[in-house]
Amino acid sequence: MGAIAGLFHPSTPKPVDPARVRAMAAAMAHRGPDGAGEWTAPGVGFAHRRLAVIGGAAATQPVATADLRYAAMLDGTILNHAALRAELRGLGHRFVGEGDAEVVLHGFAAWGPALLDRLEGAFAIAVHDAATQTLFLARDRLGAKPLHLTLLPDGALIFASELKGLLAHPLLRRAPDAAAVADYLALGYVPDDACMIAGVEKLAAGHFLLVERGRALRGARRWWGLPDAGEAPADALLPELRAAVARGAGAARPAALLLGGLGDAAVVALAAEASAKAVATVGVGDDGGVAARFATAHRRARLDDLPALLNDLVAAFDEPCGDPAALAAIVAARGSGPVVMSGAGASLLLEGGRWRRFARRERWRRWRWTLPGLGAAEADYALATGAAEASELWSAARERAVMQRFATAWRGGDPLDAALRTDLATRLPGQVLTIADRAGMAAGAEWRTPFADARLVTFVLSLPGGARRARTSPLVGAVARYLPATPVAAPPLPVSQWLRGPLRAEVARLERSRLLAELGWFDTARIAAGIERHRGGEDAQAALLWRLLVLERSLSRLFGWPASA
Repeated sequence: MGAIAGLFHPSTPKPVDPARVRAMAAAMAHRGPDGAGEWTAPGVGFAHRRLAVIGGAAATQPVATADLRYAAMLDGTILNHAALRAELRGLGHRFVGEGDAEVVLHGFAAWGPALLDRLEGAFAIAVHDAATQTLFLARDRLGAKPLHLTLLPDGALIFASELKGLLAHPLLRRAPDAAAVADYLALGYVPDDACMIAGVEKLAAGHFLLVERGRALRGARRWWGLPDAGEAPADALLPELRAAVARGAGAARPAALLLGGLGDAAVVALAAEASAKAVATVGVGDDGGVAARFATAHRRARLDDLPALLNDLVAAFDEPCGDPAALAAIVAARGSGPVVMSGAGASLLLEGGRWRRFARRERWRRWRWTLPGLGAAEADYALATGAAEASELWSAARERAVMQRFATAWRGGDPLDAALRTDLATRLPGQVLTIADRAGMAAGAEWRTPFADARLVTFVLSLPGGARRARTSPLVGAVARYLPATPVAAPPLPVSQWLRGPLRAEVARLERSRLLAELGWFDTARIAAGIERHRGGEDAQAALLWRLLVLERSLSRLFGWPASA
């Protein structure tokens, strides 16, 4: 667990300055406060920041084989590292320590890219093979751990866990990507196939990239994808949930976050069922009586000093995150220990409300509620994501491009199944798991998400369609006996009151923003009118104003532009 950063020369093995990769890793020191390491060879350099979760602080990275053929590093946790280590020892591999990065190192030496099929957990990995002069980069199945990469003007490929790691390299050219800004305004997050900095890519979830020196750079290849639908028994859901929570907890005894919602309550319930000691929980606001019901050791965090928290949000995420719940996530993760766990992703995977909105699409078509020029599928997706708000500030053509890109994945077939698959491919890595990763890492904590466990996701996709269409969500049915009599729901954050109260000065600066005016991308008169309507008590403007506020701060931080007049 921690941060990885590196540089590879694909054409010729030029010398690598260790200070360059060291600076890239240092920019992400918050991800790994327990140690740092670096390794260089002709044409390649690795650097790592370590958060000690498995193997202790002594399990430093990068790691290399005794003959120096292979070098590797890992961001994340390999949950089945002990079993894999035993298997590799049986094959004759010798280990120096107990860290899971060594499992990646020797596993790649033994099995090559096929190692990925054996790994369980959240991970981004880098492996160098000196014999074949190749760099291997890979990301976990559902995208829990991030990996950014780009080519520099001198031809070098650089990569890093977070965008700020790339920004630490002086040769990186910083130019904004207008399409990514459009995506953010439409969706509230920057999806994994886009980046605010033009030319920077994110390795897609379930993909690997093999770079061979002296050969043309090929695109990433998929090594895992969402499985086909099946017919699993619905009554097996509870055992599958128990197993996912147990895998997420492991031996770490993590604190459980109560940020609101059924998923968090289910995680606490199942963790408490399996623990002889009180589970440590952290909440922000009302926890719905969950902490008292399960006699947890509860701590309540507070959302104080919102202007400072807004700065923390922008610094932690690099790209804008338009979900105000990210503030609560950052606050809750602080001081909660090196490992935390939550029910993030549960509403997307199992609660079903969002899917049922898709089932009403024929009704939406009859209402003729559509964006100009959009087909029915794109209009449905626009309604489901709230993307229509962005059309007031962005051209209709740009809006159509965003919607078409994300709607094509679920045209045809069962609309509910296709909608879930689209969410798992886009919203899960781009929003849900990004919040968990950045908020956790900003606090120096590994955030584990049992509802993004690949085994559980595979099981849910195999449930009969009728179980997903039921009026009561499958999750409610599975854990009903554990929960309080009153419904457990995430309390809405008072964003409108924030913008009129503690953040009113930030809104005023947004209204005077030189950045938004000078970019020429926005109708600043409409922004000013929206701010005025919000001041007059119109809460409908709050979501878009929040997105714009975060966007302006993020652009200013990424590019050094003036934030306001």
